[in-house]
Amino acid sequence: MNASVTNSPATAKALEQALALHRQGNLPGAMERYVKVLQDDPRNADALYYVAVVAMQDGQFEEGIKLAQRALAFGPPQARVHNVLGRAYHQLGRNREALESFNRAIAVDPKFADGHGNRANLLSELGRFNEAMVGFDNALLLRPDSAEDWSNRGATLQDLDRLEEALASCDRALGLRPELVASQFNRAGILRDLGRLDEALTAYGGALEVAPQAAEGHLGRAMVHLLRGDWDAGFRDYEFRTGVGAPTFVPLEHPRWKGEPLPDAQLVLVAEGGLSDTIHSCRFAPLLAARGFDVTILTDEAMRPLLSKLPGVTVVSSAGDIPSDKPIRWLPLLSVPGVLGVRPDTVPAEAPYLTVDPVRAAAWAKHLGGAGFKIGINWISGHSFKNDIPLTAFAPLAALPDVRLISLQKGPAAQDIMQVPFRDKIEALNADPDAGANLFLDTAAAMMNLDLVVTCDTSVAHLAGALARPVFTALPTAPDWRWLLEREDTPWYPTMRLFRQSRRGEWSDVLALIAQATRTRAYN
Repeated sequence: MNASVTNSPATAKALEQALALHRQGNLPGAMERYVKVLQDDPRNADALYYVAVVAMQDGQFEEGIKLAQRALAFGPPQARVHNVLGRAYHQLGRNREALESFNRAIAVDPKFADGHGNRANLLSELGRFNEAMVGFDNALLLRPDSAEDWSNRGATLQDLDRLEEALASCDRALGLRPELVASQFNRAGILRDLGRLDEALTAYGGALEVAPQAAEGHLGRAMVHLLRGDWDAGFRDYEFRTGVGAPTFVPLEHPRWKGEPLPDAQLVLVAEGGLSDTIHSCRFAPLLAARGFDVTILTDEAMRPLLSKLPGVTVVSSAGDIPSDKPIRWLPLLSVPGVLGVRPDTVPAEAPYLTVDPVRAAAWAKHLGGAGFKIGINWISGHSFKNDIPLTAFAPLAALPDVRLISLQKGPAAQDIMQVPFRDKIEALNADPDAGANLFLDTAAAMMNLDLVVTCDTSVAHLAGALARPVFTALPTAPDWRWLLEREDTPWYPTMRLFRQSRRGEWSDVLALIAQATRTRAYN
């Protein structure tokens, strides 16, 4: 914190006194002196900047924005002011404005390390990992002793699945600041993704001794326990998931269900997470209904039609639509298996538990016709870089005789078809083109007319499994916890077979095995 605008001797002295208190953590004392400066000089850009910083530290982000904007209006362009403005916008989720502010900070002073680091953090959060890496490297060239930048760089490298580099970056951060808990958690997560699960558990345990309520540590440890099949411990830690990242559901203003009988109350299960989570976990609603519970699922409107045929279950898309003639108990949908004490050998695996409109299925049967061995394929997950498979890796499937590849891929990745040599072997299904209407109804109906689904780990895999369709799912070396370790089957879906990477990032061997298994299935 250094003054950068020319001030009178008296003003400069008052600011130095305020800064000294600020550095000591005496924010009320610092604020008193900053305000005194502004009373004498309302346009003092330095004082406005420092008051904006105090406002930020106090969580008053809107006020911080106003003060930073005044500082920019009354003083010369300052990288630090644009930077604090960007931080405030970031805290408020106004990411476009935050990025613009960080860009302006760097434009004013290309050697301003904070601007590069904060911009990189934001880009990483937005999933623009390669751009973020450039930013972290720029920041570290200017400030190589920044443990925070090394730690955040490591987290971004983990997102890019460059795990050895990520581990080295976290080790560098901890070498600079051994007490940096965020880097300890990052490092534990990297060990987890490297398959070094014992070391990961030890690392999570050590970090949680320092920060016992850190949600990211409990969630990371949950993923290790669950993956190893220790679901009692895993589901306990999994309850900390709501403290990590943006909320994926809105809690209800009713008591949570703890597993007790509810003879005179209604049980509302609130969908959360992504499409895969909802499709996977909605199985518990009819199970509970069969046990005598009055069950309602609260989900978004796009998913409601797909879930509406769950036996014995009411499905609504608004809390205002929940029938209110009984007291309500509620639970997030992903908490149900923990409350029920589900373990790998007690998974309710009855399938299908989702059904398809027969008229819609018949229409797709006519559209697809009966010729050939029809394989639905999906290669990009849309939510996890490590799950994505290059479409070129599907070449062994395309080479099988009498095979028809039916693309189930949604979004921009569907354009990959035009870039592969076997594009003429791929038929675009074009089901559910409007993601906001009747989501998955046509995809589900089309699946009923396919001989096999081959997919990366994404919602398509869960949908095929929930419909009891034959499905081959390709998994990375560090899979989602649901798939456990080593096994080729899964307790969740009886009709699913798992194919696992033997080398991280290498899919050709996996698809070669899938092609071999497909040949056996199709021609024997």
